[in-house]
Amino acid sequence: MPTNKPILIVGAGPVGLAAAHRLRWHGCGVRIIDPQAGPTALSKALVVWQRTLETLDSSLPHERFQQHKDAQILQGAIVQTAQETIGKIVLNQPGSPIPTGLLLPQSATEATLIERLREQGVEVERKTSLGDFRNDADGITCQIHSEAEGDSEAHFLWMIGADGAHSRVRHGLHLDFPGASIERRWILGDFEIDQDFDPQFIQACLSRDGIVALFPAGRRRWRIIVDGGTPGPEASSGPPTETEIQNLLDTRTSTGWTIRESFWLSEFFINERIVDNYRHGRILLAGDAAHVHSPAGGQGMNTGIQDAVNLAWKLALVTRGEAHPRLLDSYHEERHPIGARVVENSSRMIHLAMLRSPVLQRIRTLLLRHLLRTDWVAPRLRPFLSETDIHYRRTSLAQGTKGAAGLQPGDRLPNLQEAGKPIYEKLRHPGATLLIAGPKKEDWSSRLGGSELARSIIPMEIQPQGLLARTLGIQSGQAVLVRPDTYIGTFARKSGDLRPWIEMMGG
Repeated sequence: MPTNKPILIVGAGPVGLAAAHRLRWHGCGVRIIDPQAGPTALSKALVVWQRTLETLDSSLPHERFQQHKDAQILQGAIVQTAQETIGKIVLNQPGSPIPTGLLLPQSATEATLIERLREQGVEVERKTSLGDFRNDADGITCQIHSEAEGDSEAHFLWMIGADGAHSRVRHGLHLDFPGASIERRWILGDFEIDQDFDPQFIQACLSRDGIVALFPAGRRRWRIIVDGGTPGPEASSGPPTETEIQNLLDTRTSTGWTIRESFWLSEFFINERIVDNYRHGRILLAGDAAHVHSPAGGQGMNTGIQDAVNLAWKLALVTRGEAHPRLLDSYHEERHPIGARVVENSSRMIHLAMLRSPVLQRIRTLLLRHLLRTDWVAPRLRPFLSETDIHYRRTSLAQGTKGAAGLQPGDRLPNLQEAGKPIYEKLRHPGATLLIAGPKKEDWSSRLGGSELARSIIPMEIQPQGLLARTLGIQSGQAVLVRPDTYIGTFARKSGDLRPWIEMMGG
């Protein structure tokens, strides 16, 4: 049955904010709480990848992120040794409607999401934390503590745990967090540098003593991450000093940079973990509450935001009574393999960066020098890093056979031009879209069936001879159903072909 009760979101980092925003976009009431006094002022996650911008675009156009004063389009990466530059990878594609990656401090990402949430009439409840809770068949009973209001009890039909690696929600569910820890100290900080350098390229400096990674965080401001080595009895511990970082720049890189000012100095250790299930009755986990890994690849925040987008449209349909609650099982089915992939791939990248054998280091350098002189790397690295290669093929919501041009149910909808505009600009509405190669030969709307879910699908004509229709492999009168997260649900030659997808949704 539909309900007006709000959904509780625990955690107001990028993942929780994205979940709250998308649920409101889909018409749900939300309550979002966070124990911190305010949003982060730190840069933290520094890249918003293309697929994240695409999945948010219908409700939060990518231009709003790009127009932030601290935003820079990521052009690529430069790979160095301590003595020389050995190659450059160009990742961005000129003319693409949405950049491959956007360099944007996490503080700015959160500010953009918070501003959009306020436009939707939602404020984060700060200095408010989750206490004990009980997960029953009919909902979740929560103890909530607010510094302003004191203790209270509240009942919610659904709760999302987006409260980070030390998740109170995950601990309250008594869940294992299987995985491993890497016994290696990493040091990091944000600094202003005296020298000018292209702020659109990440730099990776490979030395015999460990990698130094340099991320632009604004004009002359850089995030520096350094492999601090395996801790031992005499190893440094605690936050690094500016002198220590400057020494590492001098000895491990060929930048010649001089630190002018320090803004943040810290250390961290890497954990690689993922929960066994993202859904536990009426409680769902997203982001770092469900999966943690090394920062290699910069995909942690992005994966979490995409978790939130995937979950929100499904939870909204269930909450409104338009789909069966079993639809939420597809959230784990689709997103857990993606989380596992990110954990595995970031582990491979970080272990490659941590090589200590001089022989293996030389082989690594020779291989990179060769690869970066070819046109082979960028076309393969670009979809992997930007996460545009993520798909949900062979899952329960990927219904029917593949299209005539090779795309399959579960694939990302290509953001191609349609009548002079990228198709994603035409999808800026809640709900699913039925792209019909016009002119329509039948009234699809009247033959979708009588469920609320079917009535919420929006038909949209596209040019039958246009690039999009040709790429999708559909002819005049045929159609493709596009989910609210811009993945292909199914291909349809006639309206009856949509029924299996609608029935699988519980509509």
